[in-house]
Formats: sequence, C-alpha cells, structure tokens
Amino acid sequence: MKRAIQLMSIVVLGMIMVACSSSSANFDPEEEKKKATEVMEGVLTSFEDQEKLAEGATRDESNQIAWDKIKEKNSDALSDDLSNEEEKRLLYILTVNKAEDTANGGTKSNLHFNQNTKIKDTIFNEEDKTFNFDIEMFGVDNEIITLKKQEDAWKITKVTEPE
Repeated sequence: MKRAIQLMSIVVLGMIMVACSSSSANFDPEEEKKKATEVMEGVLTSFEDQEKLAEGATRDESNQIAWDKIKEKNSDALSDDLSNEEEKRLLYILTVNKAEDTANGGTKSNLHFNQNTKIKDTIFNEEDKTFNFDIEMFGVDNEIITLKKQEDAWKITKVTEPE
C-alpha cells in the first residue's frame, strides 16, 4: 500500500513536470508570430479608414475622446501597463487630425482613424518572447510597437520611437 502511494506520487509529480516544461517548449515562434500579427493588424484596422472618432474644441479634448474609443474597441489587445506617453504615441500612429475653422475664428479638432499604416518589419525577441512591430504611417513616421503574451493573449505592452 505504501509502495503504491509512493508510485502514484512519482507519477503525478512527473506529469506536473512534463506539463510545466511543455508549455515553454511548445512555444513556436512562427505560430506565435501569426497570432501576434493578427492582433496587431486588428488594431490597425479596428475602425474604417477616415472614420471620425472625435471632435473637440481642443486637441487634448479630441485626443481623450478618440483614445477612449480606441481603448474600448481594442481592450483585448491593449495592456494595462501602457504609459500615458505610449498611449499618445499609439493614438498618433492610428489617427490623423483634420482641424476645421469655426465661425468665431477658432479651430476645432477632428480626429479620424487612419489606415495608412503598414507593418514594415517584425522582429522576435527570443529572450523576452516578444514581437516588435515596426509600424510605418504614410511611409514617413515610424513607431515600434511591442506585443507580449499576457493572460494567454498577445497584447500591446510598449510603444516607442525607433532608435
């Protein structure tokens, strides 16, 4: 009886070790790249091209309205770890401001979603198990958007300027 319990303990321990080691061993960079790219492309096309996201008396006001809409629509793809600066960079690459003159001589800010963004390059960081997407807007502006797996889903965790 005692021997059977020891044997069962060894079998259970072995199964646990196999399960733990197989999750990291089963990380297929090509398969994960496809999944991360789907998430990235989903964010880049989450609204219609030139869809008006926000109108505000100031740029700050329209930025906040637009960011709230983008964040709500892409909540599964955005990490809670993004800083305010990274949120601004992402908003910048996803929108274009079409300011309008007002009757009183001022201007109002209109932010439209922009699908003139392309994934220029994708680099896998093996050490961190992250994907860095070089995103290009209008063939001129670039941002590096990093996706990392959080809660078993690929999420945007960092937005930086290229070095």
